[in-house]
Formats: sequence, structure tokens, C-alpha cells
Amino acid sequence: MNARVTLYEGANILFPEGPRIVVAVGPFGYTVRDVTGGVHEVSWTDVQPARAIVDGRVDAVAESLMAVLSGLSDDALQESLDKLEVVLTMRTGFALGHPALARPGEPYSLFNPARKVSDSKKCEAMATILAREALLDRRRQRNLEAGKATPRARVGAVSQRQLMNWLADFDRPINGGLLALVDKRRVRRHSAFGGLDPEVRRIADDIAARIDGTQAVRSIDELLRRTLLALKAEGLDSLDPPESTLRTYLTQAAQAAGRTTRSHTTKKLRGVLALTAYPALRPGQVVAIDVTRSDTFCVDPWTGKPISVEIITALDVCTRVVLALRVVPRSANAIEAGLILYDVLRPFSQVVEPGQVHDWRWAGVPETIGSIEDAVAEAERLSARPLLGEHPIPGLLPDAIRADKGSIFTGRYFREVCTLLGIHLLLSRGKKPTDNAFVERWHETLQRCLLQLSGHKGRNVSQRGSDAGKIVVDKKGRAVFKGDGPGLTPRELELRLREFICTDYHRTRHGGLTVVDHTMEDRSPAVGMTPLEVFDALLAAVGRLHVLQRPDLLYDLLPQLWLTIRHDGVEYKDLTFDCAELDDFRSVPKGFFRDQDRAAPFFMDPRDLSRLWFRRPDTGAVVEVPWRRAFQLQAPMTDLVLKAATQAVKRRGGTNTTINKDSVQREILEAVNDIASIDRLRANPDMVDWKPNKVAAAHLRESRSQFDHAEAAEAGARGTRRTSRGASSKGTRAGASRSSSPPAFDPTQTAWPTLESQEGEP
Repeated sequence: MNARVTLYEGANILFPEGPRIVVAVGPFGYTVRDVTGGVHEVSWTDVQPARAIVDGRVDAVAESLMAVLSGLSDDALQESLDKLEVVLTMRTGFALGHPALARPGEPYSLFNPARKVSDSKKCEAMATILAREALLDRRRQRNLEAGKATPRARVGAVSQRQLMNWLADFDRPINGGLLALVDKRRVRRHSAFGGLDPEVRRIADDIAARIDGTQAVRSIDELLRRTLLALKAEGLDSLDPPESTLRTYLTQAAQAAGRTTRSHTTKKLRGVLALTAYPALRPGQVVAIDVTRSDTFCVDPWTGKPISVEIITALDVCTRVVLALRVVPRSANAIEAGLILYDVLRPFSQVVEPGQVHDWRWAGVPETIGSIEDAVAEAERLSARPLLGEHPIPGLLPDAIRADKGSIFTGRYFREVCTLLGIHLLLSRGKKPTDNAFVERWHETLQRCLLQLSGHKGRNVSQRGSDAGKIVVDKKGRAVFKGDGPGLTPRELELRLREFICTDYHRTRHGGLTVVDHTMEDRSPAVGMTPLEVFDALLAAVGRLHVLQRPDLLYDLLPQLWLTIRHDGVEYKDLTFDCAELDDFRSVPKGFFRDQDRAAPFFMDPRDLSRLWFRRPDTGAVVEVPWRRAFQLQAPMTDLVLKAATQAVKRRGGTNTTINKDSVQREILEAVNDIASIDRLRANPDMVDWKPNKVAAAHLRESRSQFDHAEAAEAGARGTRRTSRGASSKGTRAGASRSSSPPAFDPTQTAWPTLESQEGEP
């Protein structure tokens, strides 16, 4: 019933009293003639869309009858229409009630109203006709011979008394006509448990409301027992509700809540679901960040054992561009969550060559020149670029960060980083992953890459094979997963995921990014856009994104310490750090760095506490201040490793006041180095709490720290320019020679120029 039609004179409309013929059509309604010849005026609002069009004739349905017929099954509807034809035949001699709609052989002389035959005779004759029709029904006869019941889609043989009742029901002035012929047993109606007293339903609802995920799943019998006890406690046991109805009511409530406590919690949280979504209108307005466990095992490069890692992703909500991705050991900590913002601020590029795919390279500042039409044309041209070449990953300064309420995002460090950069922190509601739906959906897209890699362990333990995570050595001496292929280290997994982002995800048309153009069909391939196409187009519309860029940007995001520079260096956590760069600041007066004392600001990386960093106030250069015994380290000295080593020294009494600082540092060094060797680690009773996976995590974090600081030092050596956030949209280009490996951006091929582009504007 979904096609609207134009009524015309002679159209057949089905009313509750039977079919009527349209005899006239006017501006405010239409005129119809019923089976008795009476004429009625009907308003336009009383007709629903057409039910069917047969041989050019409209078979419409009146408004008052629509609700009943739409609730009937096809068999019940056909049975009701058969009854209507039987009654109309006995009343008018025509099956459709009108001479204009006469079928071959109509009217039947016996049923001609002019003959004035009694209803009893008519019903007797019709009963005979229906009995003969039933005998001629081959399907009914086959079912009868096979002992099967015939579906109630046909009238079949009907007694004379039953036909008399049909006529009486049809002639009723109220609720007569076709409505009276509908089998009430087949009408899809529900009394909404009207047989239950309102007080009984109230108490049952209170019992059902406790199914919210906080309690164990209860059986229906237990819910029924508690409901009856609650009725008795309130003095309502005299109501004596019907047990079967009350049990059905509680069963329906339990089914609506779900079978598990997880579904109970989900249903409870639906009450806080928003009715509308706030759209991100431009790049950088909202960046979604989340952490997920990798569904692929990695090989620990230090122990050769399989390990699990996690993936941190930053996704621009407006354009769906992946701005940053890091693979970190489980479980991710606050410093790794903060440094993902360091990657978001920096634009990257990736070079794809015939025999090699390079890592993401810090490229420069995102910039656009030209009108929106030029940007769209450029985006269309770039969509057909070959796979080989350079692929951009834009950088931006977010207005807001969307993250969950994990401790790494709600902790002090991450909040301080957001405050430093002027970023609003938007936290998702508890147990509502749909608040960060875009990055959650990205995790599903990421499966397309993870499924192709060796060591895949499945989405959960039910999908994990018996050989998952088993490492063997092949003939070439390589560590391979049993029955699969060579395993990837965490660093190699990160490179593979970044390659997938540049060469696959950013180049694939995104189903959530479409162009609103009514001249295009919804399924037209021209409607879909890739994430980078949308970023280019919107970047031209909103103008250049000014992002703070300088080689030492990393140190602005590291935790800061205030330590006093003495003649023997600076002391932190019983360790002494010193270098020649501190000579000019060993005897500074009070208030030189801050008012209250002689302390100076140092930067600390919890992933590598073998060194600190100090920014010289005269030149602004960041210098490394190593630990005096750092050259003797054989193990990574992260914050957790140093804490464990210090506690081990304290447990054996190595930090009492009679021991000098050199002895304390020597014992800490020995305790840290015990972690480097699994054999020494197991032999040291003070380090019994340390597990090999902690050692692997410490190695991964230290190596990543060295990579980040080396990258910052390389950028400083290249003379990376500094750009303030409030700079002019024109901008400047620092002159420098282009690095040879990997190649920088080609301004003629991408929308983002390099940091090494030439000085001045064209």
C-alpha cells in the first residue's frame, strides 16, 4: 500500500460497508454510490493510498478500514474478501456489488433483489454453491485425502446458519460491513495485559527494572516469586493476579532486557542515548583517539617470543583521515597517549618505491593556496595518482580530542598536554563506545590489514587456533609462526599499518563521505570521496591550518622537572646527571630560572631515564644531560625498571645513610642490568616480580624513545623552520637543501609543501 493514485469516475473504493463506485470528483472531495444505490459525499482525507490496480481499475481502501486490513495476514485478508463477495452476491446478485463491475454470468437470477427471495432461501442456495466449489477445489481435496488441514485462506463449505449470521453482521448499522466479516481470531491485536491490575503491573515493573546488569541473571520463576512476595508485602495479595498472564508479562520484560548481564547493561544505558549527532564541520575540529589490542602476535626482537601489542590511532572526525598511529607495548601508558598528539601536530609523507616502502617522514607544515574549485580539481586529479610515489599525511592542531575515560586520558599528564596546546578534552560517557564511534569503526577497517599478516590470533579466544602464537625456526633461521609465515616485530607491524593507511585506506572511497548532489544517483561512484580528497577540499574552504612546528617540539610535550644544578650535576631519583653544557649555570643566582630558588627546568622521558634534557635559556637549544653511569647500562632504564631496581636495593638495605651516592648508583646499576638477562633476573630473588613481558615492554619503549629523540635531532640538523600558530596565511619558506633519503614532498604533486621549500613567495 505505497502507491498514491488519481481517482476517476468509475473507480472502485473499498469502504467498511462494502465497495463503492466513484460517480463524481470535486475540489473538496468525491461522490460515491454504494451497493444499495445510495449516494455519499466523501472528503479527500478519507482515502488511503491504493491497495492494488487491477485491469486499470483502482482498488483503494477507506481510511477507517485501513488500520484493520493492514494488521491482517494475507490469508486472513483473502478470506475476508471472499466473505464480502459471498454477502454482496446474496444482497445484489453481483460479487462486487455493482452492475458496472459485473463479472461474466452475473447477476445470478436467484439472488436478484427484484425477485424478493427470502434471506433463508438465498443462504440455502449459497450454501449449496459453496459446497460445490469446495468439491471442485483440487487442493482442498488432496489435503482431505492426505488427512491434512487446508489453510484458512478460502471460505470453503459453509452452513446455512453461518451464512445467515454473515448477513446479519453485514447489515449491522454499527461496526457492520466488511469489518463484521473479519475473523476476530485473526486480527493482530494485543490487549497490552489489560487483564492485569495496574498495581500488579507496577510491582512487576519494579522487579523487572532491577534487571540492569548489576545482579546475576534470574529465572522467570524467581521473578514471579519475588513479584508475588512484593504484592503480599504491600497488602495486595487479595488481587490474586492470573499466574499465566503475570508470567507472560515478566517473560516479555526479561526478553526485552536480554539474556546476559552485558545486554542488561546496554539496555539500561540506552536511556542516555543522544537523539542527534553534532557534526564536525572542518578538519581538526574534533580528533578521535583510542587504543585497541592488536589481533596479530608480534615477535619480540630481544627474546624471540610472541608478544601482544596495542595500537593507538588518532582520526580526524570530519574527514576520516588517520593523522597518527603508533604500535606500543601493552598496556599503553599516559606518555604514549600524549605523544600521539605530537604526531598529530606534525605532517608526514610516505614514499613508495618499486622495491621499498619508507616509513612516515616528518614533512612540514600543511598549507593550501588557491580557491575551493582549484582544490577540488586537484583532489580529483590526485585520486587517480599511481601507487608509486609520495603519499601525504596531514598534520593539524585539534580544537578538541574525543577519548574514553581510560586512566591514560583522564590522568594529570594528558590533561596538562591538552591545556598546554589549548585543546578541549571531550570524554565519552561510561560504557558508551558509540560516543567515539568513528575511531571504533576504524578498528574494524584495520582488520582488513591485520588479517593479511602472519601471527593473526583472531578477534577473541573463540577464534584462536591451537597453533596461534607458536614460533618455530625455518630453514633460513628465521622466526616464523607455525603454519603461517615470518613474524613481524612491533616496529615492522607499525610500518605495515602505516603503509596500509597511505596506500589503501586514504586512497579508498569512504562510505561515510559523500557529496550532497541531487543530480547524482545515490549509487553513483562519483558520490563517494576518499579521506584525503575531503581534507583537501575542506582545507581550501577553511584556509590554512597553522600548527606549531619546530625541531624541538617533542620536548614541549614531555614532563618537566625542576632540579638544582650543582657542581657535581643534578640529582634525580638517587641518580646524578651531568654534562659540559651545564657549566654556565652551576652558580646562577636565586631567581635566575624561577623566583623561589635556583632550580632549572629539565625535561624527562619516562621511557628512558638514562638521560634528561635541558633547554639553554641563551640559545634555546635543547641539550642532552646523560646519567653518569649510562654507558654501563645493559638494559633499558624506563621509569618502571628504575622503580623496581630502587625497591630491590632498598629491600636489601642498600640505601642507608652510611653508603655514599656512588655506591647507591652502582647498586641501582647492577639491579637494572639484572633485568637485561633472563637468567640473572630469575636468579635475583629481589626481582622475582618481574616477568619477561615487562622486559620486552621496557625494550620497546626505550627504542621508541631513542627513535623520537633522534628524529627531533635530525630535524634540528636540517634547520626545520619555526611557525607560530598565529602566523600570516601567506607564510614563509625556509631555504635549505632537500634531503636525499627519503625524498621530501613535491609541491606540484601534493597539497602540503616541504619544510625545505625555498624562501619567499612566488
